[in-house]
Amino acid sequence: MSLIPGLLFLVGSLLTVQPVIDSPPTDQPATVDSADSPKGMGIADARHLLDRTCFGVPHQTLENYASLTRDQAVDQLISTLKTEAQTPLPEWTGLTVQEIRDLRLEDRQAFGKTQRGWQQEARSWWAQEILTTSSPLTERLVLMWHGHFTSEMRTVRSPHAMLAQNRLFRKNGSDNFAELLRAVSMDSAMAIYLNTQQSKKGKPNENFARELFELFSLGEGHYTERDVKEAARAFTGYRVQGSLGQVRKVSRLHDSSVKTILGKRGRLDGMDVVNLVLKHPACGEWIARRFWLEFVSPTPDQEVIKMWGKVLRRSDWDLNAFLSHVFKSDQFWAAEYRGALVKSPVDLVMGSLRRLDITEIPGLQINRNLQAMGQVLFDPPNVAGWPGGTAWIDSTSLLERRKFLQDAVPTAMIFSTWQKREGSASVGKSGMNPEKTPDMDPEMDPEMSPDMKPEMNPAGNRMAKRLNRRQIRRYRPVAAQSVEQLYQQFIGGKSMNEEAWTLSWLPFQPVTDADQSDTGFGRLQELILDPTYQLK
Repeated sequence: MSLIPGLLFLVGSLLTVQPVIDSPPTDQPATVDSADSPKGMGIADARHLLDRTCFGVPHQTLENYASLTRDQAVDQLISTLKTEAQTPLPEWTGLTVQEIRDLRLEDRQAFGKTQRGWQQEARSWWAQEILTTSSPLTERLVLMWHGHFTSEMRTVRSPHAMLAQNRLFRKNGSDNFAELLRAVSMDSAMAIYLNTQQSKKGKPNENFARELFELFSLGEGHYTERDVKEAARAFTGYRVQGSLGQVRKVSRLHDSSVKTILGKRGRLDGMDVVNLVLKHPACGEWIARRFWLEFVSPTPDQEVIKMWGKVLRRSDWDLNAFLSHVFKSDQFWAAEYRGALVKSPVDLVMGSLRRLDITEIPGLQINRNLQAMGQVLFDPPNVAGWPGGTAWIDSTSLLERRKFLQDAVPTAMIFSTWQKREGSASVGKSGMNPEKTPDMDPEMDPEMSPDMKPEMNPAGNRMAKRLNRRQIRRYRPVAAQSVEQLYQQFIGGKSMNEEAWTLSWLPFQPVTDADQSDTGFGRLQELILDPTYQLK
C-alpha cells in the first residue's frame, strides 16, 4: 500500500471505530488521572477539551488545565471569551465608505489592485489573530459562525464589509443568538452576498430568505416555498447606506403589503421574519445541531439535539450558558466520540503552531498553507460553508497536510528559535532593520519567488522573512533540542509518564510504531505524522 492511499485508509478506518479509552493505572501521575480524581481531570481530558475548543495550546497551559476538574476547566475556558480582537486592524479599515468610493472613482484599475491587496491583508490579519490570541475559543466561535452564516470575500469583494462581519461574530458569537441572527440579517456583507441589496418592491430576491430558513435557522422541512417567497417580499428595500456601510430599510423600495409567513399574517418586514424564526421550535434544535457538529461528532443524536434545543430556547438564546452546557455534557466527554472529528486545515496548522508556542509566522505564509489544504479564510466554497469531516482528506489535501507536518513545522520551529534568540534585537519600531535582515532563501518557501520582497505583517511590526542556509544549520539543533527538553520535563524521568506524553498530542494511542531511539524533531514527528493526529 503506497503512502497516501495508506494514510487515507488509516484515517478512514479510525473514524469508523470507537476508540477504547482504558482507565489509567492507579499509580499513574496527576497528568493522566481520571476525571473523578481530586488531582484533576488529567492530560487526556485536557487535550480533548482544548483541541476541540482552542485549536491547541502550549504544553504548560495543557498541564494547568489537566490539574482542574472538568467543570472547573470549562468555567475557566469560558471566562476567556472576548468581544474584541487583540491584533490591531489594518490601517485601511478606518476609511469611510465615501473615502473608498473616492479612491475607486480616482483610478478604477489602481483601486482594484489596492483592494485585492486589502483582501490578502484581511486574511493575514485573521490568521495572525487566531495564532496569537489569548482567547482561542473566541476565534473558534468566529470561525464556526463564519462557516454557518457564510459570506465569501470573492463575491462580496469588500474587505471592509468582511472584516465588519468578522467583528460582528466576535462581538455577538458567544453572547445571544437572537441578537446575532438579527445583526447578521442587517449585515452589509450578507446583504451584498445574498443579494438583499438588489431586492426591491415588485422584484424580490429570494436568496437571503431561502438561506435564512434552510441554512441559518430552521433546516429543511420546517418551512414552505410560499414562506420563502413571502419572506423575500418582507426583505425588499434593504440597502447598504451611510458612511459606515450600515444596512437600512428604504420605505419607497420596501413591499409593505400584507404577507403570511410561518403562519403569521400582517404587514411584515425583515425583522418581523427574523423574530418569527426565533419563535419556531425548530430554530433551537437547528443551532444545537450546529454546536454538536462543531464540538462533538459528525453524527448528531436527535434526542440530545431536541433536549439541547429546549435548553437554548429556555435560556432566551444565551450562547455563553449554552456553551457551558455543551462542554459539561456527557456527550462532549464520551469515549465513543473521542477522535470522531477530522481536523480542518485551520485546526491542523494553527493547532500545531500553537502547541509549540510558535507565534512569529506571518499570516501570509499561514494562508498559503491553508489554501494548499483547501481552506481559505473569508472564502468558504459556497453558501453552505465548508463541508468539513472527511471532505478535508483526499489524496491531494492529505499530501499537503503531511508536507506541512513533516517540513513546515520544523522550519517554523527553527525560525521561532532564531526570532526569540536574535530576531527581536533586529526589530525596531518601524520594522526590520535592513542592515540585519538575513538573506532570503527561496528553498524555504517553494511558492515564493526568490526576487519577491518581504512583506510587512499587517498584524504587527515584524516583517515576514526567512532565514538563510547558514542560520538554518545553526538553529536547527537548538530548535530540536527544545523539543527534547519539553519531553524530558514532561515525563520527569518516569517511564509511566510516556503514555501521558502521547495522549497529550493524540486522541488515542498511535497506530504506527514509534522509533524509541528518536529524539528532538524525530520524537515530535513520530506523533504528529501518525494518522491519529489528523483527528480530534
